[in-house]
Amino acid sequence: MTRRSTRAMTRLAAACTIACAAVVQAQPRFSFDDTPGVLPKTIVPSRYAITLDLDPARDDFSGQVLINVKARKSVPFIELHASELKATRATLFSGGVARALHVVTQDESQTWRLMPVDNAPIAVGDHRIELAYSGQVHPYGEGLFRATSERNGKTEPMLATQLEAISARTVFPSFDEPVFRAAFQLTVRAPSQYEVLSNMPAEKHKVDGSATVHSFAATPAMPSYLFSVAVGHLESVSGQAAGVPLRIITAPGKREHAHYALKATQQLLPYYTQYFGVPFALPKLDQMAVPSTRWGAMEDWGLISYAENDLLVDEKKSSARTRRDVYQTVAHEVAHQWFGNLVTAASWEEIWLNEAFATWLESKATDKFNPTWKVPLDDRVPIDRAMLIDAGSATRAIRSGPVRESAVNDVFDPITYAKGGAVLTMLEHWIGPKAFQQGLAAYMRSQRLSNATAGDLWYHIGRASGRDVNAVAASWTDQPGFPLVQVQEACKDGKASVTLTQSRYLNAAGTATTQVWKIPVSMARGKAVKTQLMDSAQQTFSLGACSAQPLVVNAGGGGFYRVAYEPAALKALTASYAALGEGDRMGLLSDTFALVQSGRVPLNDYFSLLAALPRVNDPSRTMLWNVARSQLEFLDSSMAGTPAQQQVRSTGRTLLGPQLAKLGFTPAAKEEAATSELRAGLIQLLSQFDDEETVRKVLRAFDDDESGKAPLPTSLREAIIRATGVHADKARFDKLMARLKKASGEEERWLYAKALASGRDAKRAQELLAASTSDLAPPNVVTALPGMVARNSPFGEMAYQYTLSNFKRLGELSGTWGRQFLLPKAAEGFNDAERAAKLVEDQRREVGKDGDTLAAREAEAIRLRAAVKAREAAGLEKALPG
Repeated sequence: MTRRSTRAMTRLAAACTIACAAVVQAQPRFSFDDTPGVLPKTIVPSRYAITLDLDPARDDFSGQVLINVKARKSVPFIELHASELKATRATLFSGGVARALHVVTQDESQTWRLMPVDNAPIAVGDHRIELAYSGQVHPYGEGLFRATSERNGKTEPMLATQLEAISARTVFPSFDEPVFRAAFQLTVRAPSQYEVLSNMPAEKHKVDGSATVHSFAATPAMPSYLFSVAVGHLESVSGQAAGVPLRIITAPGKREHAHYALKATQQLLPYYTQYFGVPFALPKLDQMAVPSTRWGAMEDWGLISYAENDLLVDEKKSSARTRRDVYQTVAHEVAHQWFGNLVTAASWEEIWLNEAFATWLESKATDKFNPTWKVPLDDRVPIDRAMLIDAGSATRAIRSGPVRESAVNDVFDPITYAKGGAVLTMLEHWIGPKAFQQGLAAYMRSQRLSNATAGDLWYHIGRASGRDVNAVAASWTDQPGFPLVQVQEACKDGKASVTLTQSRYLNAAGTATTQVWKIPVSMARGKAVKTQLMDSAQQTFSLGACSAQPLVVNAGGGGFYRVAYEPAALKALTASYAALGEGDRMGLLSDTFALVQSGRVPLNDYFSLLAALPRVNDPSRTMLWNVARSQLEFLDSSMAGTPAQQQVRSTGRTLLGPQLAKLGFTPAAKEEAATSELRAGLIQLLSQFDDEETVRKVLRAFDDDESGKAPLPTSLREAIIRATGVHADKARFDKLMARLKKASGEEERWLYAKALASGRDAKRAQELLAASTSDLAPPNVVTALPGMVARNSPFGEMAYQYTLSNFKRLGELSGTWGRQFLLPKAAEGFNDAERAAKLVEDQRREVGKDGDTLAAREAEAIRLRAAVKAREAAGLEKALPG
């Protein structure tokens, strides 16, 4: 599952705070009986036959499910999951004998208890459960939900599903935990004008009055969360790869935007098939762009669904960044057809086996087919975000430990995705790509159509590599946080050595822990690279002859840890910055800024390094500037409301202005995508930092586009529209609002919403906030408006208070999961420590304990911004060059 910019945070790790040393747990292999969950393992499903009566025009639906189960021991009742459903009939068939069942609804556990009316026990052996029920269609992207598109001026409804993590139970009664794999056979009755899709191909269609009954082939055994169905008016483009029929499916009028994703899939599917040595397991692979309502993407087996902006590319409007995001999202979801679908994490505690591996493989595959994109460098921004979380108290281990079902979405977070993927990249580098691939292929063959734990994975990779992979991996997956490696060099009698000291890296410097990681440390002088396994708190390594060349630790930048150099060594690395390898440059920039954030390195050292960036002129410069932009935005946010903010912006203009002047404002013919992306990023940040010349050109370009005089270049369209929003007067604000209202696709809606939310006029900000509970756009977009205003404008307090005052309505529009984000997102503009405590208090009152993690993490981010402001604001003007 991909949640992109709204991926959930994780729950608080009660078992280990930052003040204690985490205990590295054992990693046992998969055992059905030992797998944690809510339901008992006494009743095991093998097959579902589901019949649904669906109509996109209706707010409700009806269904019937027949479940073949095996009772492993005699029990007095059967317990399974069901939520928001109303039972109308319940029967148990045992040996051909029908027994009426009484349904006891248990709202807290979201289960039904099926009690035989005759009070006789349910014997060991095979049985069939038959349940008839009704349910509700959701207006938000969870469970069975409605999405809409425009066709010939009319609104066209469709139905789609998002069942991960625990929403299958809102569509049909089920054993809704990953460990309960079973076959699913679906029949759908729907109005005949609509097309119906599911995981498997349709086997037959039968007209029934004004409706058609669609019968689909049975799936292989799979968990309930991978079940998928869609009903609506649809179009598609078709192709084939690795012997598998492919379709990209869209709302009417959008099929031409599907070709890019089809070509990407045609590259990716054969690559994955070859990499694992295991073919795609189903007879077809459909991928569907849902026209509104949903977030991100979902890897449903054989019918992957996406938000439109994660699958479709408009050749006339989509930026280079959109193309890259679409490619990587497709790479991620198609990877899940193996990681997650063919082999499924045993429980939500092991969900990283699905998501971290899909993230790792997404980057690997994207880099293979698009080497000029510099994917390993581009991954730095999400990795830094994960490290910021992991350096605080509201974090957890990758293997999360016990997961409360009502808070299960907390584990779909940057710790699982970005940290998990980065740790796998580090382990692959240590083990070697060949042995790593061999181990994964053996893992796939061994656990095919079954479940798995970390123990299964490390067993197979360990056998392939001949190394104690389990012990090294466990130090990264089974304890929270990551290390800071401090570097101390020495030269004696012509021989060089380095002493490395590790300790847990924390945003609040000075808090001690006794944690130790087994770190594959790569060290380089020039092109000579040496990798050692550091497995104690302090170790000394010989480096051969003394050398004047600076030593780089974490050479290549692939390790998930921070590096702190002595002042003289940092100065030497800064002086030779342009001569370093591209991964080394990125690692040094990232680590130095993080050490500034935590107060370990003076701000001047960071600005000295930043001043060296213009000396880099190879293709990696785009990614370096992207990271530098995010760092300057952090400083800008931290200093908001103080004179120091203007100093940050002045420095940004001084640094970035010459880079844009060098590139030119207007794109050159046939220039590389990286150059276009760099220009767009510079324009956007220079506009945010009030560079007069850039703002003047931006507004003129927008006006020329609006009048039809000169359409915006595709590569600059997003940057100019977003920059226009920052400086929009009433007339331009109204034009942006009109464009948002007319937008027919998700990419356009999000673009105009972000632009509008960036404005600096209080009256217009109020107008936009009022639209967050209106029909201005689908619920996923409008409910995000307060958070976007808080993050991108000076009106964070206004956005937060609006969210508080309208929480009930916003929560109804955003759904069970989305409502947990409302207040934390609306607090992203705060940089005063007292607001952190208020956020935690408000979140608990409005959301309950299931929202604690998101609030705790944003509270930590607020405190970090406040700490940087308190430490740096007074001396910032003096510290800044120029």
